[in-house]
Order: sequence, then structure tokens, then C-alpha cells
Amino acid sequence: MTDPANDWIAPLGQMLDGLGIAMCLFDDQDRTQAWNETFLRFFPEHAGHVHVGEPYCDNLRRFYLGRLGPDEIERIDSYIDAGIARHRGQTQPFAFEHRGRQLVVSSLRLQGVGRLRVWSLRHGAALDLLGQGAGLPQDAGALSSLLDRVPVGLMQCDAAGAITWVNAAFALKYGLHDPRAALGRTLEEVFRQAWTAAGTPDAPACVQGLQTLREMMRFTGAPFELTLPGPRTVRVQARPGVDSVHLYAHIDITELRLQQERLAEAEQAARDSATALARESALLQATLQNMEQGVAMINPQGRIEFYNQRILELLDLPRELLDTQPLLEDVIRFQREHGEFEDQPPQALAHLSPHSLGTVQPLAVRQRPNGRMIEVRSIPVAGGGLLRTFTDVTERHQHQQNIEHLASHDSLTGLYNRAKFMECLVAEVALARRQQGHLAVLYLDLDGFKPINDTHGHAAGDQVLVWVGQTLRRVARESDFVARLGGDEFAVLQRGIDHYDQAVALAQRLADALSQPWTLGKLRVQVGASIGIALYPEHGSDPEALLAAADQAMYLVKTGNRKGGSLVVPRQTRGGGAPQMS
Repeated sequence: MTDPANDWIAPLGQMLDGLGIAMCLFDDQDRTQAWNETFLRFFPEHAGHVHVGEPYCDNLRRFYLGRLGPDEIERIDSYIDAGIARHRGQTQPFAFEHRGRQLVVSSLRLQGVGRLRVWSLRHGAALDLLGQGAGLPQDAGALSSLLDRVPVGLMQCDAAGAITWVNAAFALKYGLHDPRAALGRTLEEVFRQAWTAAGTPDAPACVQGLQTLREMMRFTGAPFELTLPGPRTVRVQARPGVDSVHLYAHIDITELRLQQERLAEAEQAARDSATALARESALLQATLQNMEQGVAMINPQGRIEFYNQRILELLDLPRELLDTQPLLEDVIRFQREHGEFEDQPPQALAHLSPHSLGTVQPLAVRQRPNGRMIEVRSIPVAGGGLLRTFTDVTERHQHQQNIEHLASHDSLTGLYNRAKFMECLVAEVALARRQQGHLAVLYLDLDGFKPINDTHGHAAGDQVLVWVGQTLRRVARESDFVARLGGDEFAVLQRGIDHYDQAVALAQRLADALSQPWTLGKLRVQVGASIGIALYPEHGSDPEALLAAADQAMYLVKTGNRKGGSLVVPRQTRGGGAPQMS
């Protein structure tokens, strides 16, 4: 981009390039002063032609020459006059389509500088699919398979307005359990049902939406907006097809509306600011200060030129440090002095290298000393340097950990579940086979548990199971794996033993502990356990056989049939005596 006298505009343009936002600066006489690379990408007709000092009317002429058809070209001067009036009087963002892109343009008056205009993508690639006429397959099954993957709600209607097809995203937006439920109905009927199902069919948004539908469905191609329960806002865009069949895209613009509101608020605050505040760029307030992510703009020399408030909060950095535009290495040194980056794997710290500037870096996630998980993205910008974003992903990380824990643990007792126990058993048997080691599997079935469930209810039974789980973890070694296999059956994997008596001793301790009476509310509760032991490799050379042998041993204890001398089956007597062995 060009480099006017304002020393802040060049880095601003580079930063917006990194965010995929176009900009162009005009002075008070509507003469072009500066632009960035994204401006030329959005408007390629200006490439090689726009220049500093060019009147805005010349800029508009190139723009319209590429848009107007032969029947409209004679009215180009009136279009230019209207465009200049919009340029000078714009106070709110508005959207338009250009070269297959849906763009939103905002205009900001900067006192003593001129007018800054910015363009950003509005709806992404979903409308491009419709606008470019991307050869959709004629086969209905192939069409549904393809478009069900599109996050945009799609609807096809016949000439009478009856729905003939919708995709899964449409059904989700309008609260339909099955896309087929929309077939044969009108959009007005589907919309009314969505509000009825929400219990507010008389809501102002529903009344207004029905009125909008009655007015706008007559004009295919005219976009309009609807408010759905939630509330969510969708923009409806139609594309006429053949034989009076029309395809409608229902695009969720709820977040876009919120962003537009925040942008409008930031622009209003900037207009009310003094000249000095205006030069610091109200756009930065809209694009940086209101972001959930921490943002830092680092120049090719490694200095932090821009930052937002969020980065101070996420990284616990003092404003006084970043206000000096320090080198990145100085900031990293400060962080190391305060305990950062200790015990971090090398791949998580690759972005700290001075060689990372101006290069594509992989996504990095690291844990701060306070436990917060930070996701770091590095985006190279034109001319060198990079835009770096920091996102708090602690909640997402914890959610993932919870999912992984639920997949491997019993939800009631917190012990390993059967699947996780078998995973551990497979690994330990393989290790013992390589090292010619030994291990034992103890299979436990509670005695006297069913009467508690039958007499006092399942809630009491659950409390007993929780107590059993706590007892097993307390008695077993920290290195042992303890699991609830299901119902009142438990298992313990005893690793690193070198003698049969060690397994027997553990079984005895478990049986003794579980036979102790304890209080459940006002009840005096006492349960016991039948315990079967299987040793590797004596009683099984593979995980399944080993567990089955321990289960068989437990069954022999349970039934009193203790024949079969290859299985060790300690049995806890009611009086807490020594284990008996078959």
C-alpha cells in the first residue's frame, strides 16, 4: 500500500490484511490517500490504476464500468453521483455483492484526516456456492448428500411456494426433527410452527416475521431477514431456477448482527473523541478491543506495534511494558522471569523463536502457570512481521478432558470402567511378556449387596457401591488398577509382583476392609466380597483368558466349589478369618 504522512496508517493496513479486511483512506476533499492489499483483492479493477490524490469519482467510475451492463452504462454518471453522496453521508454499515462476494462496508470520519472506509466478507463461501451457479448434481440423492453438509439452511420451492426439498441445516434452524416434515408446506407455515413450538406464537418477532414473509416471498431474489426463537436472526437469499423452481439460502447472521452493533458503538465513540483519540483508530477499538482473543501486531524487526486489552488479561502482562513497543524477545524474557514456559514441550514453544517472524507457524497450545490453556496462532502479514492471536481454550480443554474421563471411568464410583480396565490389562500383559514379569487379576463380587438394594432402594445401593470403590482405592496400591466391571462386580490389576503370596495378601486386605460394618444414614451396613485370583502367566497368557480365569475363581468361591487347583481363590469368611485356597 501507499505510505502517506500519517505514520499509523501503514501498520493499520498491514494488520487489516492479516484479518482479511480491506481499507481505503480518503482526505477531506475525497481524494485517495492510502489502501491495503486486501482492497485490491476485493476490487481487482483498481489494481495498477488507483493512485494517491485520485478523486473518489474516478475510483467509482472504474467500479461501475465493471458492473454495469450495456443497458445501464448511459446512467453511469447518476450512479457515480449517488455513490459520492453515500460515501459522504454514510453513518451505518451496509452490504452489497461484488464479484461473487457478499461485502459489508463501514465508513468512519476521522477529524483532521479524512474518511476511512473498510470492507469485510459478510456470509463467507455459502452464498458463493449459490451465486456462482456451482454445478449442482441433478440426481436428488446426490444433491441431498452434498447440501446436507452445508451449514447454511437451503430450501427449494415450487411456483406455488410449496417446499419441495430442504437440507438438514434448514430443519435444524426451524426446529424440525425430520427435514421431510417441511415438504408440501410454505415457509410461512414452517416459520409459524417454529414459534408455536417455542410457546410464543404471539411474540412481536413472530408477528413481524409473518408480515415480512407475506410481503417478500412475492419478490424472488430480494433478500430479507427473519427472527427465529432463541433469538436467532437468519438472512434469506433467493436464487431463481428453471421452471419457476427457486432455491433459498437461510444464513444465520446472529453473530454478524452483534458484531455490527459493536462496530457501530465503537464508531460512535470514535466520532465523539478528540483528534488525538481519532488518530489512534476507532477501527482498532472495533476490531481489537472487542475481540475475545488477545491480539498483537509484530513488525518485521520483532517489535510489538499494536496490542489489545485482552492480551494483558490473558498473559498477565503490564501495560507499561507493551506501551514501550518492546521487542518480542524482551516480552518473552519478562515472562520467563515470572515462571512462564517451564516444563513445556518444545513443539509448544516453537513460536517463541526469532526465526518464527514472517513464517507460517503451526497452531500452538500451552498451559500457563495459573492453569489457563492458551491457544496461539501466528499469521504472517504482507511486508514481513506477523499478527499473533491468543485465545483462552481452558473451558474447551476441560470439556475435552471430561469427555475422555467419562469414556474411561465409571460415572458412579469414579473407578476405571470395563473398557479402560481391559485396555490397561492388554498393555500390562504385553509388558510382562516382554520382561518375563508377573501380574495378578483379582475379580470381586459383593456378598449381601442384593438385599440392600431390595430393602432400601437403589439410592442406598449406589451409596454402597461408592463406598466399595473408595475402599478398594484406599487398600490397593497406587500402582494398581482398580475398576468397576458392572453391577456389583469389581476388578483389581496388581502389577509388578514376584510372588503368589503378594496377590493373596492383597485379596486378604481387600476382603477384610470390605467386611467391616459401616453406617449408611441410620442403617448399619455390612457387605463382604467373594474374590477370585488369576496369575500371569500361570492361569492365562492373554488378557481375556486371564480375566475369565479370575472370574471363574470368584464363582467357585461364591458357590463354595473350590476344586481346580490351578486357580487361587481366597474366600473371606463372615467372621473375617484367614483366606481359604483351593
